[in-house]
Parts: sequence; structure tokens; C-alpha cells
Amino acid sequence: MDECVTDSQTRSREQLLEGFFLPDLCNTRAVLILLIVSEALVLALTLIETGIGDFSWMRFGIVSLFVQWVALVSVAVLCQLRSLLARVPVWAATLIAMLLIQLVTLGVSLLGETALPRFQAQLDWLWVARNQLVSAIFSAMALRYFYVQSQWRLQTQAELRSRLAALQANIRPHFFFNTLNTVASLIIIDPDKAEQMLLELAQLFRAVLKGAEEITTLEEEIKLGQGYLDIEQTRLGERMTVVWDLPHSLPALRVPQLILQPLLENAVYHGIQPSIQGGEIHISLTSEKAAWQLLIRNSKEPGDSDAGGNRIALQNIRSRLDAHFGEGAGLEVADLDTYFEARIILPVREERR
Repeated sequence: MDECVTDSQTRSREQLLEGFFLPDLCNTRAVLILLIVSEALVLALTLIETGIGDFSWMRFGIVSLFVQWVALVSVAVLCQLRSLLARVPVWAATLIAMLLIQLVTLGVSLLGETALPRFQAQLDWLWVARNQLVSAIFSAMALRYFYVQSQWRLQTQAELRSRLAALQANIRPHFFFNTLNTVASLIIIDPDKAEQMLLELAQLFRAVLKGAEEITTLEEEIKLGQGYLDIEQTRLGERMTVVWDLPHSLPALRVPQLILQPLLENAVYHGIQPSIQGGEIHISLTSEKAAWQLLIRNSKEPGDSDAGGNRIALQNIRSRLDAHFGEGAGLEVADLDTYFEARIILPVREERR
């Protein structure tokens, strides 16, 4: 019971952070981008102040030190408080973030005035005020950019969910009725097999009804795919050969649900079923560099341009992988005349939140 409550709380927290406009600033990529943008800003400000002819590397270095301290400390504070800021309205979170950045700027300015007295005989409040103004302008621009990006991302995800729902509505009927027809033919001659098919069908539809946003483990996703192919294997019989080439221990990866089943369905309906002599579906999982690769390879009729199946399904899988993992994940497909390959790339790193 306690584990269920904890999982529910964790999922609610993840959903809250997913819809929050302030991105995760705790990762290395975000910090690197921040450093590059900050240095570009320092260079621009130094050129405006001194010009190209009188460019001072000493001035550039001091301003860089100041800006980097403000940027890094501000990011560290916002990173730690992101979960709390996500619980308040957007306007309140924006004001709090602006206030925190202003306090950091003030603190670094006063520290700089104190730590570098040889550059300034006395406290220059005009310089401090200028720092506060510049910090307010650029932090407001950055927060506005984050908000617009967040709204665009949420809109894209909403459109993706609607496309996937439409796709699933097209997938369910023909598979459902084909399976029921097979079950009906097995009830008398092999009732145990008919019962097993109904259980596998219920498991698959339970996953479909959970929705496209559900996240599951790679092991559960593979089990779902195995159940689907068991159903199709019963229907097609000796016309279809299925080979699973999996490592003894599957990686502890979390993936978007139903990224494998549409590819297996394409392999069956656009590769194996149209062929008179049938064919083979080979699924393998291998580790290469910093990613796992899940390869689905199916035989098909030579020159069949429709072997790739539903292109909407392929695009939806790519979009869901990108939304979940970020850079590095993807789906690659290749038509090899007598074979069709779909390769899912799953990065081994912390998932996007």
C-alpha cells in the first residue's frame, strides 16, 4: 500500500514538473549552454563599452567572472527550488525567480566590490544599480523564452496525443476482430489456447487503454510485444516464424508504452501476411556505446514499397522517444528489398523530466 502511494506521489510530481515552464537546469547540457550564452553576452557588453580598438582583456575577464558567478549561482538556486516553484501559479513562480536572481546579482555585486577593492576605492552604488537593471532585463527575457518554449512543447505533445489516439482507433478494430475470429475457431478444438489468447488480448488492451502518456519498463514493453506476437502466431500458424534474440538480463530502462507493438504490427500486416509463403520476424536487443538498440527485422515481398506500414505510427514513435529521452533517442527504418528493418535507439542516461 505504501509503495502504491509513493509511486502515485512520484508520478504526480513528475507530471507537475513536466508541465512547468522552467526547464531542468541541473543537467550538464543546460549548464554548458548557459556558459556559452553568458560569455557571448559579456563579449557583446565589453565591445559596446570599449569598442574593438580599445578592447581590454582585463575588463573582459573581470566582467566574465562576475556574470558567470551570477549565472551559475542563480541556476543552482533555481534548480534546487524547481519542485517548489512548480506548485505555485506561473506569475508567482516568475516573480519569485526574478527576485532570487536579483538577490544573487546584488550579493555577487557587493562581494565583488569587497573582494576587489583595488579596482574601486569605495562602494559604487551606481555600478550595483546598473548590474541589477541588466540582470533584470536578461533574466526577464530568459524566463519569457522558457515560458514560450514550454507552451510550444505542451501544444506539440497535445497534438501528438491526438494523432496517436486517432492511430490507435484505426489499429484496434481489425486486430480485435481477427483475434476474436481466431478464438472462436479454437474454442472447441483447443479451449486452453483460446483462453490464453483472450488473456493476452486483455493484457494488450489494458495497456492501450492506459493511454499514450504511460511510461513502462523495457521488460514490460517486450513482454507486451511477445504477447501480441503469440496471438498473431496462433492466427497465422506456420506461415510466421518469430525469433527473439534478447540478453539474459534486460536493462532497467523506462520507455514510452506501446512503442514496440505498432512496429510488430507493421511487420505482421505489411511483411508476413501479404506473402504467400509467410516469413520471419527477428527481434534483437544489443548494447552499443551509450545506448541500447532494439531491432525489428521482418521478411517481405521484394520491392514492396508499402512494407514500412503506417508512416504516422513511425512518426509518433519518433516524437514520443524524443519527448521522453531527448537527444540521442530515435527510430531508424530501412527497406532492404526482401527485408524491412526498424531500429529503436534508447540512450542509457537519465530520462528527461
